[in-house]
Amino acid sequence: MAVWLLIVLTGIVLAAWWFYTRRLDWQFRHIASQLSGITRERQMNAAAAKRVMRQIYKVLKASLIAGKADNAYRAFDMLKLALGHGLGRAGEPVRITAAIYLALRSNQPDAAGHGIDAFRPLLKNVTTTEIPAVVEQLGLIAVISLKQRHNFLAARAVEVIFASLYTAQDAGVRMAVMRALKLTGLTALRRGDAGLIREIQAKLAGWLAAEPLDSMAHEQAVGVLTAWLLRVVKAGDACMIDPLTDYIRQLAEKKVLSDNALASIVAECNHIAGMDSLNPFSQVAGAISMLSLDLAVQVRGNDTWRQAVDGAGQAARLAVAQRSLAESFDIVYPLFEAGRRLLTAELNSGPVSDLFRQQALYTLMRECLQLVEFVSRQSFTTTAADIIDQLYLDWIKRPANAGQQKSIKKFCQLLFLYCTRLKRRQKRLTADGSSFNAPNTITLSNRERLTQLGYLF
Repeated sequence: MAVWLLIVLTGIVLAAWWFYTRRLDWQFRHIASQLSGITRERQMNAAAAKRVMRQIYKVLKASLIAGKADNAYRAFDMLKLALGHGLGRAGEPVRITAAIYLALRSNQPDAAGHGIDAFRPLLKNVTTTEIPAVVEQLGLIAVISLKQRHNFLAARAVEVIFASLYTAQDAGVRMAVMRALKLTGLTALRRGDAGLIREIQAKLAGWLAAEPLDSMAHEQAVGVLTAWLLRVVKAGDACMIDPLTDYIRQLAEKKVLSDNALASIVAECNHIAGMDSLNPFSQVAGAISMLSLDLAVQVRGNDTWRQAVDGAGQAARLAVAQRSLAESFDIVYPLFEAGRRLLTAELNSGPVSDLFRQQALYTLMRECLQLVEFVSRQSFTTTAADIIDQLYLDWIKRPANAGQQKSIKKFCQLLFLYCTRLKRRQKRLTADGSSFNAPNTITLSNRERLTQLGYLF
């Protein structure tokens, strides 16, 4: 009898102890005690570290499944402490991502945000070759968060992604970061999260500004920016095209991007502009050609300028070949607007001579004349003056050119006069009755300058 009683009592004690040790409070205290012991040791016990990490993930999973936010925060704090002491193992980024995904699936986005912060101590205790795997998981978290409409989590993941750039100066890390930013940005564009795009842009500009101009980082950043531009153009997202193109212009004006990087953007813009010119319903028509020409002016390289002009001209001809000049004006406009700006700068420059600007204006004038001839061949009854007059009338109606009617008229008149000089034997070249052909538009001093440049005689 006594033996049976002893067995029963022992069973009750063991059962009580089992239930007691299953309580999360006890498990937390036990893990904290183990962590304290491991961190005090001079040489880490790998087996003990592996065991305590398993216990942390176990209580973290239990807390998330039970929906106990306080316990989930406590578990993530323990995880960060352990990672800060270098207890992370191979595949740690994937395990953290799984825990964050569980938090999202359990409708606990705040806990998920707490989990994203666990990547910070992890980054400080991994080798450089392991950082790309961490960045990849952060990019995945950002994309998942955006798809589930938890944009603040994506922003937090982006912060940690940029933090990895300052952890190690390595080409592999930069490539991983740019890949993550590209995918995150593309998802943000699809979801219409302009705020996250602006945040990425600001952080990217700050990082690029600290990079030397001969760094490959500039070329890698170009891949991100052009992928975003292509996405916006394909989607016809008129709300995002101006912020993106303005951002790239600012990078060029502030010399944040190298000339080689800007030349790469110009090359990509030519492909995008040509594709967009075939879309008669495009809401962003011409914006890419205008960007390409603006960047080429910043580069101040004849080859890059020629490439930009050729690309804009090709896009304009593709559009005009399918539609009327009026319907294609948004795509034709960048060429003429760039010419107007160059002409205005040249006439206002005084005695200062800028060989690049003069050569750029000459190249652009020839391209504009070729386009006028191309349009005139579409109809045997239309003269060059008629086409330039139509361009002028459409041009002055654009809200962006308010107050610039005089300079627009001056460019159109010069274009016609230059055309008559090249084809002075053709009697049909007359501008009588044209709106742009007003007297005294080109002043005497302007005529002298333009004659010196070879446009008038």
